[in-house]
Amino acid sequence: MSRPSLLASLVLFGMFVVCIPRASALPLYATRQGLACSTCHFDPQGGGARNDFGFQFEKNRHALTPDTGKWADLVLANKIGDALYFGTNMRQQYTLVKEDASSGAAVSTFFPMQGALYATFAPHPNLTITMNHDLRQVRDAWGMIHDLPLGLYVKAGQFRVPFGLRIDDHTGAMRAGFREASAGSFGTSGFLPYDPRDVEGGLEVGLTPIFGMLASAAITNGGAAFVNHAQALSGKVSYFGSRFIGGISGYHNYASSSGRSETRGSLYGGLTVLPDLQLLAEAGIGRGDDGAGTLTDPKGLYAEADYRIGRAWLVRAKYDFIDLDHRVAGRAQERYTVETDYTPVPFADLKLSLRRVVPEDAPDENQLLLQWHFYY
Repeated sequence: MSRPSLLASLVLFGMFVVCIPRASALPLYATRQGLACSTCHFDPQGGGARNDFGFQFEKNRHALTPDTGKWADLVLANKIGDALYFGTNMRQQYTLVKEDASSGAAVSTFFPMQGALYATFAPHPNLTITMNHDLRQVRDAWGMIHDLPLGLYVKAGQFRVPFGLRIDDHTGAMRAGFREASAGSFGTSGFLPYDPRDVEGGLEVGLTPIFGMLASAAITNGGAAFVNHAQALSGKVSYFGSRFIGGISGYHNYASSSGRSETRGSLYGGLTVLPDLQLLAEAGIGRGDDGAGTLTDPKGLYAEADYRIGRAWLVRAKYDFIDLDHRVAGRAQERYTVETDYTPVPFADLKLSLRRVVPEDAPDENQLLLQWHFYY
């Protein structure tokens, strides 16, 4: 249960970002293809409903080039008429969790992670209106005026806060955290002071001052509506090169009802080492104040290596580290992950993940996850 030196990790990460020549879509795909997230998605921050290009990318089983064999002649579209797009993301997961030296039974359960249905209306090149109904609730619902001078866009509605790498694993250390998996309780032990799956009402503005760069900022409620003044501020500056993506992000939330505040900052990057080998990393520091003078100083680190074996297979190794307060002993956690993605047919992935969780304040934990992902 030894804790690595986060300072050394941050130094190494800084060298990784600085020394690379400036040459979600998922950050992996953006890094591999050298394309911005908005190339495949309507949302400039990535994720959610896919545009024409993103749909073709998924139809080709996560590739720019057309598929081969029996799928080469597959003719499909995600568009009705000239302006209405539709799509989906559905995830079902089986989870097995067992603590070391525990006499209790292992947790074994199926969990419907996602059931998103997207509808996007784009009546002309400068307006997009989208809605995401996920399982039992409406999530993303916003309108956006875009492609103005300097690539300016203005988005209004409810959306996910723009911060850091938007990876599809919300349990990562730099996202919502990975503790209490046996109880199904995520979102309380990660770097972010909010659940990155949740949406908030607000306004987001962004622009592209130079080719390959996106600068964006948002003001949101920082929680439920009508509870506090709208004082959650977040922003990102990202660069997308042919072999490298990188950026910096910040977040500050002040709850006027309690005086509680949370501040976070991170550096992130991705590098294509070989055509089929990509590296991703993010590191961050923060400060929390409960409004009564109690301070916390979280620090986190995330690193990932992905290697693609043909069109159907991808193998991955990940490392997560989070210290919820580096000034207090016993609050650090690590997670080691090896997993594989198998895409046997277009629009369907199967993920097998083996994880080892090593917390300082609890027994070590082994996790096995099997996830089915269907999308369109």
